[in-house]
This record gives sequence, C-alpha cells and structure tokens, in this order.
Amino acid sequence: MYLAINTGSLSFDSHEAIAQVHALGFSAVEMNLQRAELAYGFDQTPNLAFYGELARELEVRKLTVTDVHALFLNAAQMFSARARRAVLSIEGQVTQALGAGILVVHPTDILESEERLDLFCADPHMKIPLVEGMARVIRELQSGGVRIALENVQHWRNTCGTNQAEVMARLVETLDCGVALDVRRGLDRPSLDRWLELVGDRIVVYHLHDTLGGTEHHPPAAPDWRHIIPQLQRTAAQVYVMEATGERSPGAIKVSREYISKLLQ
Repeated sequence: MYLAINTGSLSFDSHEAIAQVHALGFSAVEMNLQRAELAYGFDQTPNLAFYGELARELEVRKLTVTDVHALFLNAAQMFSARARRAVLSIEGQVTQALGAGILVVHPTDILESEERLDLFCADPHMKIPLVEGMARVIRELQSGGVRIALENVQHWRNTCGTNQAEVMARLVETLDCGVALDVRRGLDRPSLDRWLELVGDRIVVYHLHDTLGGTEHHPPAAPDWRHIIPQLQRTAAQVYVMEATGERSPGAIKVSREYISKLLQ
C-alpha cells in the first residue's frame, strides 16, 4: 500500500516538487503532468526527453511513481479530437517511462462533450459518447500495460458529470477501466457506500483532500477521515494520494500525512 503526494500539490515544476518529497515524509508520488513540461503545443511535438530525465532523477531519489495524473487540457486541445487522442497516447508513453501502470484521466480527456454526457446519463441505452477514435487509443494503452482510471469530476453546479456513482459505473463497465475516486467530492453523490457498492472493485486510486471555505484540495485533516478510511480499506485499492494545492504549507502537509498514515495502519 502506498500513501503518495500529488506533485502538483507541491509545485508546478516537477523537479522542484520531487525534491521536497522525502522531507515531507513521503516515498511515493502521483506525477501530475504539466503543460509547460510536456510542451505539446503549436507544433504538436511533445518533450518526451524531459520525462526520461525525470525518471532518472526519481530513481536516484528512490521515489516510486504510483500513478500519473493527466494534463489539464487547454482550449486548443479541447477543440481538437485529434489533439485529445494524441495527448492521451503521449500520456500513456509518459506513464510507462515513469514506471507507473495507472493513468488518471478526467471525463474531458476522453468524452465528446458535456451535453452528450448529459444525454448518456438520461438514456440507459445510449452508447458511451467518446471522442472519435478514442476507444482505439484506450485499448492500445491498456493492452500496453497502462490502466486508465476515470476520476469523478463535476465541472458545473446542477450538472452530473462523472461525480455520480451510477453514471461512473456505466462508463467504467463499458470501457473496462479503473476508477480514481476523489473521496471528498463523492461523499454525497449519493454516498460513499453507494460508490463502493457500484465501483469498489474498479477503484485503483483514492484522492484524499479536504474542502475548506468552499476551496478544495486542502491537506486531509478533518475528523471524519477516522470513519472514512476504514470504509476505503474494504476495497483492494493500494494507492492513496494526498492533494494539497489549497494549502501548500509543509507543516500542514506533514501533520496531514502523519494523521492519514496512522489511520491506514
């Protein structure tokens, strides 16, 4: 079992992020890909050499990459089905290069549109609205040893997205992929028990954070984790990732790590 820290929680410079990991008490990371580092832009040529260098540094520092979190796509990438296919394929290559087997993706990475997803939610007979050609890319990645894990995300108020257990269950069953469960987001969609009932056997990554004052991604420290963690441990998932972009204080992250680590014992 791994308790990892998301690198984007420490810095958007991946070298700077992994330099901090051991001092915070971690030996594993979820590598959060950054657009500036992957550099898939106007000429559509990614900087894969960067991740070769990063892999060597991770090895020297004796850090394990538990999983890779996909890019947050920009407007130009979202506008192009070709670019979204290419980016996902490249992210799979990076996942392999870093020695991880799990790639966490958002619905925006692979689904055609929010409106088509809404139709899918309303029609139990509708086929999954993937970006054109995306099914082939997903099959190629998974046959190459990279497992896609779809994360529960809700982009707007009063929309469903994948942050609904029943919707997620249909999607991952069709895609035959895993789930990266953002625990705090899913607690009332409709309940943690329902998530575990419907997709518990497909959960491969848990994202742990608190929401304070309406802001997500504070280091998990709330009392309710004492009741939540034992429920999460009912599944076979071996990767627990702390997120802390809302509060990057080293002290807060250390306290949170010690708290969650004790609960996982």
